[in-house]
Amino acid sequence: MLSRRWEPVAAVSTVAVVGLATGLAIPLVSLRLAAAGASSAVVGAAAALPALGILCAAPLTGPLTRRWTVKTVLLGALALSALSLLLLTTTADLTAWLVLRFTVGAAAGILLALGETWINEVAADGVRGRWVAVYTSVFTLCQVSGPGLLAWLGSGGSVPILVTVAAHLPGVLLLALTRCEVGGGHQQRSFGLLGFARRAPVIVLAVLMFSFFDSVVLALFPLYGMAYGHPEQVAVLLVGAVFAGDALLQVPLGWLADRVDRGRLHLACGVVVLLLALGLPVLMAHPVLLWPALVLLGGAAGGVYTLGLVRIGEGFRGADLVTANACATTVWGLGSLAGPPLGGLAVELLRPDGLMLALAAVTGLFLLSGRISVPRHGVSAR
Repeated sequence: MLSRRWEPVAAVSTVAVVGLATGLAIPLVSLRLAAAGASSAVVGAAAALPALGILCAAPLTGPLTRRWTVKTVLLGALALSALSLLLLTTTADLTAWLVLRFTVGAAAGILLALGETWINEVAADGVRGRWVAVYTSVFTLCQVSGPGLLAWLGSGGSVPILVTVAAHLPGVLLLALTRCEVGGGHQQRSFGLLGFARRAPVIVLAVLMFSFFDSVVLALFPLYGMAYGHPEQVAVLLVGAVFAGDALLQVPLGWLADRVDRGRLHLACGVVVLLLALGLPVLMAHPVLLWPALVLLGGAAGGVYTLGLVRIGEGFRGADLVTANACATTVWGLGSLAGPPLGGLAVELLRPDGLMLALAAVTGLFLLSGRISVPRHGVSAR
C-alpha cells in the first residue's frame, strides 16, 4: 500500500476521470445525435441527462458507504463510468446512448461526492485550501480537455472514447494502492438536504451559484458575445478565457485561503463576480479590459466553489462529511439542470444583458447568505 501522503493525489485522480468523462461524453453524444437526425429538442433534453444522473446518484452515496467501504464504492463508480463509455462504442441506438449518458452522469455524481469527501478527509487543515484548489483545477482542466480530444481526434470514431476509458486506469491503480480510510461510513446521517441548507446556507448558495455560472457560461455565453457584435470564433474564445481563469487561479486562491480568513475570502470572490457581472455590458466594447476581466471572472466564480468545499471540510466530520458533500453534489446537479433554461429565460426577457443580470442575482443571494456562519468541525458531533 502507498503511504497516506499519496491519498490526496489519488483523490485528485478520481476527479480527473470525472472531468474528462463528462467533458467528452456531453458534446460527443450531442454531435452523434445531431448527425443521426435527432431534433433540437431531443439534443437539448439529452444535454440535461448527465446533470440528472448526478442529481439522482449523489444522494445514494450515504447508503452505499454504510453498506460498503468508500474505496469499494469509488472503484464501482469508476468501473460504471468506464463501462458506460465503452458501451458507447458498441451501439448506434439513440435510446441506448441516452441511457449511457445518464449513467456517465450517475457515476460522476458518486465520484464527485466521495472524491470531495476524501480530499477533505486527508488534507490537513493548514493545507486544505491548496489541495482542494488543485482538486477543482484538475477537474476544470480535464473537463475542457474532453472537447479538445474531440477536436483533435474527431467525433466519428471510437478513438476519443477509448482514450478516455484508458484514462480511468491511473485512477483505478492509485485508488487500489491506497487505504482510502474515510471515517464515519457506517454511522447514520444526522441531516438531509434541507438540514444541510439550514446548517450551511452559504455553502449551498455557493455551489448553486457556481453550478448556474458553469452551465450558463458554457451554453449561453457565446450567444451573449455575439449579441455584442463579436464574431462566432471570438465569442467561443470568450468562454475559453472564463474557463482559463477558473483553472489557473484556484491554486493561488487556495494558497491564500490557508493564510487568511476563509469566510471573508469566500465572500470577496462573490463580490468580484457580482461587480464583473454588472460591469460586463460596459466591458464588452473594450477588448483590452474585457479579456483580463473574463479571466478574473472565471477565477473568482471558481473560487466561490473551491472555498465552499474547503469550508465543508472545516465544518463537517465523519458521516456528516459524506452527507454534506453528497448534498453539495445534489445542489450542483440542481443548478446545472436549472441554469440553462433560467438563463435563457432571462435573456429572452432582458435582451441582451439578462444573462449577466441573472448571474448577478444568484451571486447576490450567495453574498446575503454569507451573513450566516458555517459551524466548524462537526456540526453534529456524536
